[in-house]
Amino acid sequence: MARKLPLNGFGNCVTYGEANDMGIGLPIDIDENRPLVIAHPAAGSHYHASMSLFEDAEHPFVHLLIDFGQYCPDTWPYHTDDAHHAIYQRLHDTSEGAPVFRKTSIAVPHWQIHSVGEAYDYLSKAAPIDILYVDWMTWLDKFIVNSETALPDMMAHYADKIRDGGLVIFDHKHKSMGEDGCRWYNHPGGTFPIGEHSMMEEVCTIEWMGWDVSNDINTFSATVFKIHHSSEGPLGNTDWNEAIKPWFWKSIPEMALNEQQVQKLIEADHSESVHPNAITWENWHDTWTTVYMEGSAHSTVYQTPVPGKTAWPKASYMEYLQWLVEHPQCLQPTPQKRSYKLQGENFILNLVHGDLLELAPTLYTKHSALAVRNNLQQKIVSRCPWWKKQTTILQSKESWETNPVKGLKWSGKDATKHLAKILIEQSKAQAMSTITYEYPYSRCRYNCRNIVTVAHGNATLAEVMQAVEAYYEELGWDYPRPTKTLELTIVYLDENEYSSETTAIGSSNWASHSGKWRHML
Repeated sequence: MARKLPLNGFGNCVTYGEANDMGIGLPIDIDENRPLVIAHPAAGSHYHASMSLFEDAEHPFVHLLIDFGQYCPDTWPYHTDDAHHAIYQRLHDTSEGAPVFRKTSIAVPHWQIHSVGEAYDYLSKAAPIDILYVDWMTWLDKFIVNSETALPDMMAHYADKIRDGGLVIFDHKHKSMGEDGCRWYNHPGGTFPIGEHSMMEEVCTIEWMGWDVSNDINTFSATVFKIHHSSEGPLGNTDWNEAIKPWFWKSIPEMALNEQQVQKLIEADHSESVHPNAITWENWHDTWTTVYMEGSAHSTVYQTPVPGKTAWPKASYMEYLQWLVEHPQCLQPTPQKRSYKLQGENFILNLVHGDLLELAPTLYTKHSALAVRNNLQQKIVSRCPWWKKQTTILQSKESWETNPVKGLKWSGKDATKHLAKILIEQSKAQAMSTITYEYPYSRCRYNCRNIVTVAHGNATLAEVMQAVEAYYEELGWDYPRPTKTLELTIVYLDENEYSSETTAIGSSNWASHSGKWRHML
């Protein structure tokens, strides 16, 4: 008989089909130009099963976990090996604030996202995925109409978020739950409808070996289904690759760049980055030597897992950046901007419509200063740790600390007058200052050429232009001007903000400027 299961599928699991047919790897076609996206909702501490299925597949992937609780590998109980070494390292946060980790021993690019929330609410509003891995179905069982057809009843409410040809991998760990077995596994068999325009095909059973939560080798098994969407239905013309890409842009800083920016990272031999609050080998070792070796250790100080020296194995981060250059299809398009030049001065005002949390990697350069309120600043640095030494402190955390800006009002009718002027002054001064204002990140001197901020004041174009003019008026005509262009970049969310172009520039000192993005990473 003709073989139904491939010997060269995706990954290294063993597959079993009808008539004892066997194969190797998952029966799925993958796009070589982008990572695979796998979601494992309600995983709890069992995410190691799905992780082990994909970690040896030699293709970049995003491992998405959604649960009511937080089961990150850097929280108790720590996920460590037998030598008490941490297996994962925290890299950064997504633009939504979810922590992102990677397994330090694996060279293949991968990102494990730990999102807290109700799985159905989160996934039904999110971008589509390639593979749904499930072992606990309470997040969908409210949709069960008939216990005999529980699986198609449930999947009819989420299948539209799984791309055509994508998979549902149903782990067997809870299959025997209850006297008559778990109803979640009930389905007609073969190929059966899920909704009006989609089908679900039972393809095979798979087995694989991997590490469990106790770091012991275990054998896992699951049933694999394939999703088929009708070409005549509402999803028939969907460009699934384009629909999936927001996962990369919102979750992975390097993929929020364009090809030119990634090349700049390679040329600069840019080092890997980790979350500013993550325990690294350096700070763990400093704690161990200063506390433990001096003989005054508390029992828990030095007993946290030993982090890896690096988050990526040797040379693998650069290999990943090179992979991005060779596969630019998964990179984010360069955002559009409006620019205005102040006549008589080497100054440009840029306006970018979007979310600064999402655009933070794109807007980063080695000569830029981030000038936003403290809460937003913390989120941006967590999202993109490249910014951590290039932040402008506008207000101190504690009342007794030195306050750079007195009585700051960010927006509204009582907003601080000429706030854009203050942002420019503080950013340029602090960029070359050793004063830290008790901020947790060490600072470094840099030549500030671009101040990046968000909408402020009344969010009008004229208001910002007047503040910039006030900055130069205070400098005076005889104050020496830098040869490099100074820029102020404002990122705004509301489309109505900064829209009064005609009124603002009119016959004033400003003119529209169509300059190219400057990439000075």
